[in-house]
Amino acid sequence: MNEISVSQGTTSLGASSQHGNVVTSKTGGRVVRWRDDGYHGVVIDPSSLPSCADVFASQLQSSLALWRSEVAFAYHDAENGYVMRTYWIPDEPCSLPCGPSHQIGIAAFVLNLNNQVIVVKEKWSCSCSGVWKLPTGFIDKSEELFSGAVREVKEETGARMYTELRLRNQTCCMLKPLSLEIQIDENEIEDAKWISVDELLSQQFYKEDEMLKRVMEICMATNDKNYSGFEAHRAVSKFDGKMSYLYYKDITN
Repeated sequence: MNEISVSQGTTSLGASSQHGNVVTSKTGGRVVRWRDDGYHGVVIDPSSLPSCADVFASQLQSSLALWRSEVAFAYHDAENGYVMRTYWIPDEPCSLPCGPSHQIGIAAFVLNLNNQVIVVKEKWSCSCSGVWKLPTGFIDKSEELFSGAVREVKEETGARMYTELRLRNQTCCMLKPLSLEIQIDENEIEDAKWISVDELLSQQFYKEDEMLKRVMEICMATNDKNYSGFEAHRAVSKFDGKMSYLYYKDITN
């Protein structure tokens, strides 16, 4: 179990005493063990929580009475094995930052030496059912954009890419194939193949979608050296000392 944060304003957190694992308020009710988080809030020590749900409920109610009565927690964010719930105690708008709520989508534009792009048909019902489209997906946590594009193509089509060309146009990465072999994942897509750009754009779906047409124009212009998108450049941030990538257009060219 992870630590539980409770955000609050100025309250009488000193109105309790701690003796070993037993923490009591001035009213005599047992409360959960906590510590000041440095932001006028508290962090609950999960190792001291009782295993009995009824006992925990009683201690939590005493704790909330200590911090402020009749508190209703709101869900903030959650991951596997982790849930964050918060309550803003001051009588003013909550200034806690929102939890993560967005995912980054990525598309892969893979062009071979025959000026063909790799395309897929989605297996499941969606707005583009029956349409040949670029491989798409979502970036995993802490994953780089171009790495996610390579992974999605490999997962859906079995085709291997290399990432020497790391260009990003909106959420579209340009990749180069290491082979032309395709082996689809039948759990994800219905089919995959190499087709010409003209055949791809001749579909009614693409004719009616201005954004997709513009993405394809940008990708082809980049391939013809008439446009340069963002490139991924290695960089180390002093915030965490880790190697990462900064995406920008080379201003020296």
